[in-house]
Amino acid sequence: MERPPSLLGRRTVLTGLGAGLATLGLSACGPRDTSGGQSTTDTKPVKHPYGKADVPLSPQRVIALDPGQALQVALEHGVPLVASATLDADPPVPGYLPRGTGEFEHLGFGQVDVERLAGFGADLIVGNTASLQDNYAALAGLASTVAYANTRDAVEWHESALTVAEVYGVREAQQRKLDEYRTRAERFRATHGNLLAGKKVALLRFTTDELRIVTDSIIFPSRILTDAGVRRTESSTPEQPEDTYTSLSPEQVSRLADADVLIHFSGGGAFEGGQVSSTFRRYTEGELWQRLPSVRAGKVFEVPRVSWWDGASASAAGALLDDLERLVPQFA
Repeated sequence: MERPPSLLGRRTVLTGLGAGLATLGLSACGPRDTSGGQSTTDTKPVKHPYGKADVPLSPQRVIALDPGQALQVALEHGVPLVASATLDADPPVPGYLPRGTGEFEHLGFGQVDVERLAGFGADLIVGNTASLQDNYAALAGLASTVAYANTRDAVEWHESALTVAEVYGVREAQQRKLDEYRTRAERFRATHGNLLAGKKVALLRFTTDELRIVTDSIIFPSRILTDAGVRRTESSTPEQPEDTYTSLSPEQVSRLADADVLIHFSGGGAFEGGQVSSTFRRYTEGELWQRLPSVRAGKVFEVPRVSWWDGASASAAGALLDDLERLVPQFA
C-alpha cells in the first residue's frame, strides 16, 4: 500500500510563520530606526530551546555551529559568515550550496572551542541543540546565541530551515526556495508515477561497523523520497515511529529481499573512510547479499553521502532530485 505523502507534501510549505517559528517562539518585533532604515543595533527577541536571545535584525558577523541548516541556509542566502562548522568530507562544504558572499573560517565537524570562537567578534551564533547543549551559557556571553531543533528533536527538516532563516532575517527567501522544491518534487512524482508504482526501494547506509536500513521516517532523505513518490519496502518501516534506522547484521541481509531497488551510501557526518569501506566489503561480498533479487537484477545504486545524509536544505533536496532523475529510469 502506498504511504501517505510527507508533511512537506501534505501542506503548503509553512506559509506565514508556521511551525518553524513556533519551534522557537520567535517574533519579528524589535526597535526600529526612526529615520526609516534599520540601525545595526536593532534586534528582535527570540525564544529557543535553551533560553532567550536578542538577535540582530541584520547580523554582520555570524558563526554557524553545525553544517546542517545553520551553515546551509546561511550559504543559500548570502548570510555574512565569519566561521562555520563543516563536514568531514572532501570538500568540507557541500558543492550543491552557493559559495556565499565571502570566505569564512572552517571549524571542522563537531568542534566547539569557546576560546577560539571568542576571537571572531561575532554578533550572532546559531547552532542545533546538539552543538550547543554543552556550551550554550559560555557562547551566549560572547554574542546573541540561538539554538534550534532539528530532526534529532523530531522536527521536520523544512521547519528547521524556516526557523533558522527567520533568525537570519531571510525567511521569505527561504520560503520561496522550499516552494520551488515542492513544485519540482510534485512534477517528478507526476512524470515518473507509473514506473515508481511498480517498484519498492530500500535506502541503506554503511557505517563504520554495520549496515543500516534508513527507515521511512522523519529523516531527511526519507522525506525527499516520499515527496518524489518513491515507494519504500516493508523492511524500511520503523519498529517505533521515532526510529530513523534499523541495524542489520551480515546474517540478516536477507531481510532486504523485499526490495526491487537498493540505494546506498557510505558514512556520513564524522566520516571514517577505511572503517566504512571495510564494513561495505564485509556485507556486499557475502553470499546472502549476492542472492538478493535487487543485486541479481543489477538494481543497486550508490549515491553521495554528503547530500543524502548530511543534506538539510532546499539546495540539498534539489541535489537528491537530481540524483533521482538520473536513477529512476534505471529502476525499470
